[in-house]
Amino acid sequence: MLAGAAAVLSVHAAAKKADVVFIVVDDLNDWVGVLGGHPQSKTPNIDALAKRGVLFSNAHCNAPTCNPSRKSFLSGLYPKSNGKYFNGGNKLEKDRPPFFCDMPMSGPTSKSAPAEYPYMHQHFKKSGYRVVSGGKMAHGPIGHLVGEESLDAVANRKSAAFNNEGAGYASARRNVWGQYGATNQKDSQTSDYKIAHWAIDQWNTVTDKPLLMTIGIFRPHTPLTVPKAYFEKFPIESIQLPEMPGFDDTKDLPEYAKWIARYTNFDLTFDPRSVHEEILHRGGEEEWKYMVQSYLACINYADTQVGHLLEALKKNPRGRETMIILTGDHGWHLGEKGHWCKSALWCDSTHVPYIVVAPGVAEPGTVNNQPVSLVDTYPTLCDFAGIPKPDHLDGESLIPLLKDPTAKRDAAFISYGPENTALQTERYRYIRYEDGSDELYDHRTDPHEWTNQSNNPEFSELKEQLKASILEFQETTPESNADKPSANKKARPETKAKPAVKSAPTGKYEMRQWAVGKAKAAEGSFIRISVSSKGKDQVELKAPDGTRFAIRMQAMTAEDKAYLESIQADGMKALK
Repeated sequence: MLAGAAAVLSVHAAAKKADVVFIVVDDLNDWVGVLGGHPQSKTPNIDALAKRGVLFSNAHCNAPTCNPSRKSFLSGLYPKSNGKYFNGGNKLEKDRPPFFCDMPMSGPTSKSAPAEYPYMHQHFKKSGYRVVSGGKMAHGPIGHLVGEESLDAVANRKSAAFNNEGAGYASARRNVWGQYGATNQKDSQTSDYKIAHWAIDQWNTVTDKPLLMTIGIFRPHTPLTVPKAYFEKFPIESIQLPEMPGFDDTKDLPEYAKWIARYTNFDLTFDPRSVHEEILHRGGEEEWKYMVQSYLACINYADTQVGHLLEALKKNPRGRETMIILTGDHGWHLGEKGHWCKSALWCDSTHVPYIVVAPGVAEPGTVNNQPVSLVDTYPTLCDFAGIPKPDHLDGESLIPLLKDPTAKRDAAFISYGPENTALQTERYRYIRYEDGSDELYDHRTDPHEWTNQSNNPEFSELKEQLKASILEFQETTPESNADKPSANKKARPETKAKPAVKSAPTGKYEMRQWAVGKAKAAEGSFIRISVSSKGKDQVELKAPDGTRFAIRMQAMTAEDKAYLESIQADGMKALK
């Protein structure tokens, strides 16, 4: 009788647990209708979801690149606690950006970092949930991070079943990164469509257990390639560029920040030009508009795939309450401050949509401007599901904010390395770099962060308060770099910008660096066309002393090709 009673109680306890769905759209910034990031963006499905729940309009990632951001929200820990700050691994210790000083590139830096901790999927699995995950949720196969035993079903977007099917490209045009745009595919041939419909099948699978489902939609991540129907919604002649000031808003930046603006994803691909300068060099504003068109098309495509899943979620086959959280893993620049992609601490790199549908908890259609971040997701899902929160969590549950729209939060923190930190309050953003330089923006009067107020005496008291908060967040010690005066902080003198093509050590000649745009006298010989370790076609050259050079073909300009032709005609024959 006791055993039977225990079983009944267990069933009733399980019945109270809600289903939870967590959707992450890769590289999605605030260009969604409800956030107004771009006036031409078309996101009807995401906008409709916001009307069903609460839109957190001041939400941010905790690291502005994929890997550390995802590890942060899946672990419920800040990068300082889980040790992941950047994409890449040990290579960064050797090839760190030339402007970085001596802060650690990896490893926990928090004094309270836990030695072990369960990821979200592991915790829900142990709490009696059926756990499924599809698409890009971690930076790589999710099972490698959380353990295959934590997943009841998984859809790897890179597997044959979920790959994009070929149908050819609608145009031969390529962008600055050598990527095609519009394709002749049907939606049903694309990866995100297949992931969304796999998720629908998982949602419609009825079991006695409550469900945790995490789904990653890959677009608008590069390559900015989707069916041509999405491009046709945004005629290039009508494209509006991102709103820009009538002055150079990088002049008031510290040198460290100017480096970040030019240094895209740990690379100086078009050195000495930045990515933005290369785009304008190749096609002026029309080329810039093409990049914006491509991003808008990919957002609309992603919204459509999300819409398929959201429609299915309106009916719960298990008869449970359903919490839905939709967000992006970080923001994305499209020329603001002359910067492209992510890897920066400005709002364009960190601001993400964050929508929470929590039946019975929050008033639908509410907008909340309190500073929150992705690390808050794990504890929020636990609270709504009615399962205990693990002790290691850095984030705070959003349930109090959902229940009481007048509740307050102090700040959200974003890390780009342990000593490069942004602090976001309801009104201000303060950024402090490892060399002690900083930026301060008043979002009430300057939402685009065009004017750095860090040297304005009117903000000196506020700046000191925000600086103290950042140093406390970093949990610095008297010996740490962030506490030292900036004069004592120097970039390592032996660290130099890594050129795309290395110069020979003899100094007797200069080898052409691809995409420089200026022909240089040089001696050398063509070797072959090959494929690099990153899958990029490249031209290999050999200098007189035997030093080899590699020039990636995707970045070659007409001058590059003419230069190769001047070295050896056979090289151009191979190119053709």
